[in-house]
Amino acid sequence: MKLLMENWKKFMGEQEAPEVAQAAPQQWIPITNQTSFKELDQASALNVVKQLMSGDDNVPVLQAQGKWSPGGEAAKAWVTKIGPENVAKRILAIGAKIPEQGLPKSKMPFLPGPKDAQGEVGDVEDALTPGGKYNVDMMERTDPPAPNAIGHVGSDPNAAAFMQGGLKDGDPDDDVLQIKMGGSFPAASGIPTQTNILLPKALGMAINGVAGGDIGAYASLNNQILDGHHRWAATMLNDPNADIGTFAQIDLDKLGIMPTLQYLTAIGNALGNKTKTK
Repeated sequence: MKLLMENWKKFMGEQEAPEVAQAAPQQWIPITNQTSFKELDQASALNVVKQLMSGDDNVPVLQAQGKWSPGGEAAKAWVTKIGPENVAKRILAIGAKIPEQGLPKSKMPFLPGPKDAQGEVGDVEDALTPGGKYNVDMMERTDPPAPNAIGHVGSDPNAAAFMQGGLKDGDPDDDVLQIKMGGSFPAASGIPTQTNILLPKALGMAINGVAGGDIGAYASLNNQILDGHHRWAATMLNDPNADIGTFAQIDLDKLGIMPTLQYLTAIGNALGNKTKTK
């Protein structure tokens, strides 16, 4: 932290002394709407903070935010409130948590709960536990459909067959994954499973006030994040100690992380939620 503060002060002073330097254009690092936290090192994190502190609507990080952009003055006020060193430190902390290997957003679950999703959170619980209307055939390791390969369970017979496979496999009680409805944990305890958590989007959410509470996410029983990565990252930027509330927490250990995520992705598809690509 001390080194980060020293480098921030040095970085802020680089172009402030000579009048010639004052006239030189700012050297902003390029940021696109696909720039991930994991791409940033200490120098680039400090550069992003300085862009936000400029108050300029046209700096790369704000231009990359698109609809998430709060504008230059709001961004400057937010950094001032949080503290420039804290913002840089938290950017780096998020990047350090992102796994080297995982699933891109295009293969991550899009499950019921958010306003733009179809179905009910209870449908996910039903799909993972015996009885009821749904139960996915997991213990026999029936391969889940590829992302976006099936439509809504109400109109696609393949989706219906997938969602009800566990009820018709000869052992209607064996296909069960523990799921805990609700739940919460501190943002700093969250473990991302998605590889591409986008800096501009999460920054925009953070500046616009996403800071814990019921952020509408799914997680594992061990606080691994399954959905809601950008809302988690925004909370990390605002207050790493803030609790984030989840729709549900699901056991990832019984089948393993990747197989479980593949089943959850297919469940989301079958409930009418095509996997998001961005």
